[in-house]
Amino acid sequence: MRTDVPVYTAEVAARRSVTPNMVRITLRGARTADGELFVSCGRPDEFFGLWVPSAEGGDAKRYYSVRAWRPEQDELDVDFVIHAAGPATRWARDARVGERVSFDLPRGHYVVPSHAERVLVVGDATALPAIGRILDERPPDGPSVHAILSVDDIADRQGFPIREGDVLRWVAADAILVAVVEATAEAIPTYLWFSGESSTMREIRRHLRHELGWPTAHYMTMGYWRRDAERWNEKFDREAALPDQLAAIWENGEDDETQRDLADALLSRYGL
Repeated sequence: MRTDVPVYTAEVAARRSVTPNMVRITLRGARTADGELFVSCGRPDEFFGLWVPSAEGGDAKRYYSVRAWRPEQDELDVDFVIHAAGPATRWARDARVGERVSFDLPRGHYVVPSHAERVLVVGDATALPAIGRILDERPPDGPSVHAILSVDDIADRQGFPIREGDVLRWVAADAILVAVVEATAEAIPTYLWFSGESSTMREIRRHLRHELGWPTAHYMTMGYWRRDAERWNEKFDREAALPDQLAAIWENGEDDETQRDLADALLSRYGL
């Protein structure tokens, strides 16, 4: 089924503040046009594309994690980081109980390999919903967790279920990479999951893949947002040949991580 069109429609059942800069929207009664109930993809970092009203008219699609799924109550929670602007921020600030909203199929990437004795979860505020669910839903006999988390405002730190043997560190945004390098220097079989700012993601991925030589099954890195998005987009748009060059990489038949290597190298040559 295509994931670039809405699949489910749900009703806003509740809205509340989690921290000063994060809002939780509870959605109820998610159904397809044929009346099929929402079903989780089964991975705790699952996310979907959410359609919200755009200031320019029409709808804009933005990606959000499912913080919690309660099938017995026909509900799911979605947490929104409240930025200064953006269609999803505006919608989350003003959402009213009873409103309808649409989203596409959920998917996720979090798969802990059997070798792992530790899970290293890393992210900024945008990753906290997924990390919270990872911690909530991990099996009782699962590996210990080392969490490296960052928020701009100390008031946005959240409490998470921590067990004996776990480590929880709050660091500044510019200290995330150093903290990851320190943690991965320990000789512990580890699975790393990161989501957050795109340039930080590229640095962490480069460290794991090219400096440490980790197999691709031992980590998952995703960029949720870009710190210099306006400059980056303007520069990208000026490079007329770049979209076709990237398309050729994604269509070359190589494995995903090799394609990412090639795309990163290409973007770096353009100063992106």
